[in-house]
Amino acid sequence: MSPYLFLLVADVLQSLIKFENSVRNPLDHTLPCSVLQYADDTLILLRGEISDVQHLKHILDQFSAATGLLINYHKSTAVPMHMDVHTVPKCIEILGCRQEGFPQTYLGLPLSCEKLKLSAFDPYIAKADRYLAGWQASLLNSMDRTVLINAVLDGQLSYIMMFVPLPPGIISKMDKRRRGFLWTGDGTASGSNCLVAWDLVRQSRAQGGLGVKDLAIQNICLLLKLLHNLHVSCQSSWQPGSVSIHVLLR
Repeated sequence: MSPYLFLLVADVLQSLIKFENSVRNPLDHTLPCSVLQYADDTLILLRGEISDVQHLKHILDQFSAATGLLINYHKSTAVPMHMDVHTVPKCIEILGCRQEGFPQTYLGLPLSCEKLKLSAFDPYIAKADRYLAGWQASLLNSMDRTVLINAVLDGQLSYIMMFVPLPPGIISKMDKRRRGFLWTGDGTASGSNCLVAWDLVRQSRAQGGLGVKDLAIQNICLLLKLLHNLHVSCQSSWQPGSVSIHVLLR
């Protein structure tokens, strides 16, 4: 019951912020700011103005006093986005938390306002290598290996591909490991080991392939879904002149 009760109380914080019209949405000033909650982690996106930040701080203090659920400002961070440089220090002082910028990792995603470096994707390559090292490939036939590729190796990339375009170099590294595991059970495979061309392997079974996903096409499809939501939704928070407050409850 304890986790469920915690979530019920944490949901009160979101209701208080959205009920208070003085903490405005970065895009539409007539709407409340956006609040994203994941367990004890709360992400608040509001307009980067001193008055809005002051009202937010007042709400946070009221919430702490009423519920006893204190906000850990030492672990909380504020990330200004396209704000006036003279306004940022005052907002940070009001909140009492430290200022951070990009790049950074949030809920397992590498976030940056610039193009991500290839090193940002190294954890995903390392995770695939750990999977490959733990599988007894010699005991599996090609169809068994295909299932593991589609369900595990590709599955661990689905989350990041929904938000970040994978560089061609990263896709090439993953294809090298997928192709090697499929034909030899190792991390690499030469041309003589491959019974079918890789382009044919990535076709659907109805087209004569093995149904292994094309990561580049899957990445594009997932990003198009994100772009659709950003353009269709009238309450998108990722707009200029906003500040992101990452609040940790304790």
